[in-house]
Amino acid sequence: MKIKSSLLLFAAALWAAGSAVAKDPVRVPAPEGVLPVVITESVGTMGNAFTDYDRLDLALQQVAKERNWPVKISVQKFASNTPDYLTELNITLQRVRQEIPGEYLYRGWTMLWVDGKKHDLKIVEFRYTYRIGEQTDRSMEKLFRGAALATADKIEPLLFPDLNKKK
Repeated sequence: MKIKSSLLLFAAALWAAGSAVAKDPVRVPAPEGVLPVVITESVGTMGNAFTDYDRLDLALQQVAKERNWPVKISVQKFASNTPDYLTELNITLQRVRQEIPGEYLYRGWTMLWVDGKKHDLKIVEFRYTYRIGEQTDRSMEKLFRGAALATADKIEPLLFPDLNKKK
């Protein structure tokens, strides 16, 4: 009888712990002039050492430089030991798919925090139709460049509203 009541008490404690509402993480200011970007991707992605994370990192850096963003992009993978910042971009990558022959599809769930306010940009998609015989690395470079441009188009008005007024 004691075992049954102990198990019941243990189950109730587990249920109470599991149903507790998780608090939003405490967000801290990012270092001056830095836009933290957290990119997560599927674990165990097949391929070479140059991953989708690396490709998106390079493409975002390049787009930020071309558009003269007044911040430095600081990209982190998973970012398990870093604080949540008041201004931060989070991208959760899905695997690159080839839905129809000759076309790659990028999809990334994108969330932007600006001064602690969350902007859920939903899934950012970009399709790239490659040429027959085009090297896969070159196709992936173009795909992720297009994805970085599509992402920048969505976040730029929220991050740098004055930058668009100057154009």
